[in-house]
Amino acid sequence: MPINNDKLYPKYLIWLEEKEITNGGREVSKISKSLFEEFKFRYLTNPKLKENIDNHYKTIDREEKIDNIFEDDFELFLKESGLPKDPPHSYKDTFDF
Repeated sequence: MPINNDKLYPKYLIWLEEKEITNGGREVSKISKSLFEEFKFRYLTNPKLKENIDNHYKTIDREEKIDNIFEDDFELFLKESGLPKDPPHSYKDTFDF
């Protein structure tokens, strides 16, 4: 199974963001099975790390759910009001500097 299909993968990405590594190193780490297994071991055996990552994940997950609710409500509002999703073409370039 690829590591990005594992249920802990989103939490692994959070852990990578907290590590002080270069952007290139982070990109390589995203596909490193051995580093993922190291994270998994630490996550499952270190309660303090698990709590820290879980709390950070909850915050991100909550923000994404709120954003989705706003987007869904806005689309529903536009549908019910009959307003177009995009403004008419004549308004698009009004404030283009």
